[in-house]
Amino acid sequence: MFEKLGIVTNIWSEEIENGARFDDLMVEFGANGFKDMEVREGDYLRNSEFGELIQQLESAMTEYTDSEFRMICDAAWRGQTHETKHPSLFEAVASFSEKASGLTLSYAMSHPWLSTPNDKETDTQQIVSAKKLAYLLCPARPRLRLVDPDTEGEIDESAAIANLKHYSTLLPDYPMIFAVENARQTATLTLKLAVAGGAKLTYDETNTYRADGTTVNPPDEFWGAVKMTDLTSVHFKQKTEAGVISEVGDGFVDFGAIAEHLKTRHYTGDLLLENTPTAHSLQDALRSREYLLSY
Repeated sequence: MFEKLGIVTNIWSEEIENGARFDDLMVEFGANGFKDMEVREGDYLRNSEFGELIQQLESAMTEYTDSEFRMICDAAWRGQTHETKHPSLFEAVASFSEKASGLTLSYAMSHPWLSTPNDKETDTQQIVSAKKLAYLLCPARPRLRLVDPDTEGEIDESAAIANLKHYSTLLPDYPMIFAVENARQTATLTLKLAVAGGAKLTYDETNTYRADGTTVNPPDEFWGAVKMTDLTSVHFKQKTEAGVISEVGDGFVDFGAIAEHLKTRHYTGDLLLENTPTAHSLQDALRSREYLLSY
């Protein structure tokens, strides 16, 4: 199953900060068999040439109706011409989509979905914009993932579930997989909230481990609660006493156990590598895939 391993693009952050182009890395990784890519928000992305394109798109979105923007996205990926108010911008989108041909791109960002928003209108517009970007990246299979790395303490479960239900209803004419990931909270709680809110789960077992190797909740508790239909993606990285490492190897996470759970339960979602960034992320990813293929 690991021969189909994909990546989360924040593994490129060091290279992009050193001048590498996002689209060049995308093409290079795709040529090496990493076909699933989650475009992860962050400063590294916003400071890249692709991040500049995203910012221009976010500004331009407001000048189109939802249906117009969707038609433009569809046309770009089909190689069709479509009249727009921003011809050079969408020519750049069409050029990017040509390079991404054969890849499955999704979009992920940090967002405080576990808390009641201070400004619901602004919160709603952030999700609408993110959904449109997710659709633009892959109209054939759009997916938006949210992770909340900041909310701590006791969670108002009803508020979190209400947020997810609200987000799920936005842009109903944009068919989309909507997901959340476990971060500071336990995977079991995140799963419970996701299911209740109508969202899928992206699972990262590494996030359940503390620095000393103990867990915020035992992985077996999660695997006893989850159904494969609730999962859309599983992230892979390794953690030791030194923290998350730059390529998958021995450490706290038992990849063999995860693989067994996924194989015996006929998991059909994607598997994404999320190593700590280095100046040689492709070599790290290739060695990580080789390691995982041993299971």
